[in-house]
Amino acid sequence: MNNLIPIVLKRKVFKVGNSHCITIPPEWFKAHKLDPDDLQLVLVADKDIRIVNPEHETEVYDGVTKIAREVKV
Repeated sequence: MNNLIPIVLKRKVFKVGNSHCITIPPEWFKAHKLDPDDLQLVLVADKDIRIVNPEHETEVYDGVTKIAREVKV
């Protein structure tokens, strides 16, 4: 487990062409020692949207699919 304090901020959604975008604060990249210019993030979207550090992709995917199996809509 890491000692990082979560960054919880409201972010405005804006339209760019046919897509919608949000911004990610630079503090998040600094805290995780990630280079935003050389990175693909994982987007987990269901009822909520979560942007995931790729280093934690497997554990987040496993958690989300477990919840989906339990809910079985």
